[in-house]
Amino acid sequence: MFKQQFIKDKNFLLLFFGTLVSGIGSRIYGFGISLFLLDLTGLATSMATYVSIWTFVMFALSPIAATFTDRWQKKVKVLYVTDYGRGIVYLITGACVYYFTSIGNTNLVLTTIYVLLVFIAVQTAFFSPASSALLPQLVHEDELVSASSLFQLTRSIQNIAGLALGAFLYASFGIVILILINAVSFILSAISEMFIKFETAKNQERLNHSAYKAEEITSKSKTKHYLRRIFTDLKEATIYIFRDAKPIAAIVFIIIISLTLVEPYFTVGVPYIIKEYLTFENFRPDYILATTESVVSIGMIIMSLIVAAYLGAKLKIHQLLKIAGVIYILIVAVYYTAIRSFDYNLIEENTFLVLFIGTNFIAGMTSALINAPLNASISKFVDPNKIGKVVTMMDSFGGILMPFAILLSGLLIDTVSVYVVMYTMIIGILLLSLIVFKNKHIKELK
Repeated sequence: MFKQQFIKDKNFLLLFFGTLVSGIGSRIYGFGISLFLLDLTGLATSMATYVSIWTFVMFALSPIAATFTDRWQKKVKVLYVTDYGRGIVYLITGACVYYFTSIGNTNLVLTTIYVLLVFIAVQTAFFSPASSALLPQLVHEDELVSASSLFQLTRSIQNIAGLALGAFLYASFGIVILILINAVSFILSAISEMFIKFETAKNQERLNHSAYKAEEITSKSKTKHYLRRIFTDLKEATIYIFRDAKPIAAIVFIIIISLTLVEPYFTVGVPYIIKEYLTFENFRPDYILATTESVVSIGMIIMSLIVAAYLGAKLKIHQLLKIAGVIYILIVAVYYTAIRSFDYNLIEENTFLVLFIGTNFIAGMTSALINAPLNASISKFVDPNKIGKVVTMMDSFGGILMPFAILLSGLLIDTVSVYVVMYTMIIGILLLSLIVFKNKHIKELK
């Protein structure tokens, strides 16, 4: 089925399985923490605060982290050091949450989760650009679409395993066991990454090794020197995106719209709708959420395999994006109709669940259809020496607004209506489809 050489490469497999293990742990915890915060407070704003802290720290620190990791030749070391670090922080989190829950202090539980999340986000800010820059060094350029699809497959497997375990473990044992499992998963991932070793990068001819040479600091103040370097790097990355890589600039707009208009619905809206807003007589909301998100992952697995084995070689990137754009419009129409109809008692519980879960399955397939080409386009069209800074800047453009969008969504759900985030999601999908079909630079993604 797979004839690509990267699938046999030891380093790629170590990265693949390390990512898989830590991702399963993160998904178990990520599913459980949303339910835990809702159970603890009953407010959408508690979830929104958690997500906003994460995105704000990532936005503030990621540009700084990227400018350093792009210059660090030993990117593998960045991966396993930050994975060990996150594992340790999660162990501390688990111990504190267990103790403060036992004494019934809800405020200290929330404070612990929010404060230690900052330390986890700081390490993730260094991990992400290093990971993005490492993949093109392990995989040949003409195999990047297929490799990206397999990493999408990894995330789908993480979701299925994580959701199934997360729903059962949270219902049976509570949040602490989920935190500890997440801690162990990061430590195991770090062990796997420690064995990644290679002498020559796959895209050696595109690498400028002078970027890794030690700098001579002429300024009397090291702080001033590094701040100037960070500003220069990020300025260059921004100019590079909007002047030299117009197709990537189009993707930036897609990311901004996705993170600010679409993501709040799925991050805050859906858990609140299922657990707090709608009423189910025959099924537990926890298991409905787990099933709903699991079928998304199953759909992503199926489409990731199709893209990796067939479509990635047969269709151009811009063609895959256009197909996904059309399907997304149909998906949001079904989402809205199903939720409204069930809310107004126009359809029965079983009918709603079939429609809602089935639509999520199609959404998962469509997500894989669009995510792998987007990731591959970045790896193919961006200078490897700039990829860390460029990816970070791309995320940061959306990250500027996302924390506020998430917080605003939580407040609007609690004070106005949950349908507000649904309307913004629909508008976001329509704008994304418009960019895919009308932006002339998207056609350059081949």
